Amino acid sequence: MAKTWQFYRSALDADVVQKEMAKCQLKQHERLRLGKIMERAANEELLPKDRKFLGEGLWELRLNCGERIFRLFYSLIDGESPVLLALRFVNKKSTQEAKTDPVDIDTARKRLSEWQNRPSSDAGAT
Repeated sequence: MAKTWQFYRSALDADVVQKEMAKCQLKQHERLRLGKIMERAANEELLPKDRKFLGEGLWELRLNCGERIFRLFYSLIDGESPVLLALRFVNKKSTQEAKTDPVDIDTARKRLSEWQNRPSSDAGAT
């Protein structure tokens, strides 16, 4: 059975990941490809090139969608459903296209730590 993704919400219950997704202004083909790779991640059907372990329970999904490269930061907390902590993209014309911004990784780590330190009933699924 497929696991359902949870989306990180701030301690004040702000839907920050959904806002990040809206900010990306996803095109239809990007939305479809993101959905497919997230489904594969939830079902543990990823190829090695699809993700990178960043340590301390944090994973980075990598998706090349033609004009843009997406980075999805997530965690599998206690074997439960995956938690999407952050979504970023870069345009391929960018000089930093192949590298993930350390600031984005730091943001995801902070969100993961905050999520893990919440009372279990407060983690919330979306």
